[in-house]
Amino acid sequence: MSDTDLLARMHVLAGLDLDNPALRQRLDEITARTAGRLGLPISLVSFVLDTAQLLGGTYGVEGWIAAAGGTPVEWSFCANAVESGRPYVVPDTSVDPLQSVNPLAFVDGFGSYAGVPLIVDGTILGAHCVIGTAAHEFTDADLAELRTSADEIATVLQGYRRDGH
Repeated sequence: MSDTDLLARMHVLAGLDLDNPALRQRLDEITARTAGRLGLPISLVSFVLDTAQLLGGTYGVEGWIAAAGGTPVEWSFCANAVESGRPYVVPDTSVDPLQSVNPLAFVDGFGSYAGVPLIVDGTILGAHCVIGTAAHEFTDADLAELRTSADEIATVLQGYRRDGH
């Protein structure tokens, strides 16, 4: 992740009222809908920073992750979608070379993941994703649903600008 990308991300994020309860509620509603449509227990809106992944909207998140409101960026599946600018899919974390050693997989039980970049003002802020507790094959239709919801999330975020633009 380049310093320029990180600075652009931080600039856009700083201009959004991410602590607004109405925004959080709306993002939670979208994640609940996405989880339901894809039949998976967890869905997130993540914002990827330099050292942490912050959760802006969640469905099905419990325990320490919910209490912390995020994870270290080194554990973030979403960071891969942010860095590549493309969907990131892990059908089975137990056999994935990168994710099989991720504490979110072997300690917290994340068994599968699919996420797409979340883009606002041409800048990738994080990802919209779904997570399964078991291996799961994701289809093109699943990724299309994530993309449609991510675009909706981007539109919602633009309505919560601090500067009113």
